Amino acid sequence: MLKIVRELAVDNPWVLKIIMGVIALTFVITMGWWGIKQPKENVVVTVNGHTVMVQDYRKSYNRAVEYYRDLYKDKFDSDMLDKMNVKDKVVEDLVKRELWLESAQKLGLMVSDAELSNNIMKMNVFHKDGRFNSTLYQKVLEANRMKTADFEELQRRDLLIEKIMRIVKDSVQVTDNEVNEAYPVAVSAGSKDAAKDRPAEEIQRLKKFMQFQKQEKAVMAYANAMRASAKVKVNKELL
Repeated sequence: MLKIVRELAVDNPWVLKIIMGVIALTFVITMGWWGIKQPKENVVVTVNGHTVMVQDYRKSYNRAVEYYRDLYKDKFDSDMLDKMNVKDKVVEDLVKRELWLESAQKLGLMVSDAELSNNIMKMNVFHKDGRFNSTLYQKVLEANRMKTADFEELQRRDLLIEKIMRIVKDSVQVTDNEVNEAYPVAVSAGSKDAAKDRPAEEIQRLKKFMQFQKQEKAVMAYANAMRASAKVKVNKELL
């Protein structure tokens, strides 16, 4: 092969230039192809075009494992994780999280720097002597091997999801009639309208209870509707 190349270089230099050009072009195309594909190897889930990187999945998975380890103590083992389908549950939680964020963005919701700061400053884990301590804040993040920017971005997203969920919840109302229909009052002797005999405090207590139930159902229905129409692709090799 080298002998042929030498002969081409002497007798037909233009042919050699063409060959070298083709080799160079092939190299560029190949590198370009792998350059595009390589990042996708780190994408564990794609949700409507939004990507979840494998490192984010692993962090969520590790948190789930720690949760179940603390919950079940000595009974905890790897077989339990498999039976509980923890990997699939973590993936599903990540998918729904992306869908909530997408919905919030479509509505134009945002979390200001002031909102983010106030939320973090309320976290007791960063308090010393009853007040937020910036030095402790940095130490806690360092102990958990987390950069400040990454932690604050996670908190910003959590607050954004809380906002969209709050909108869904606030769309649910419960009337006095619904309370009386769900929890009818026994008719007492001489009473024409038993519902009017019910104490106002009891009505408010039942209304709050029913509203909480309806809100939870509304959030679940909203999430299921988003999930049903979502385009989700999971790279199971990375789980």
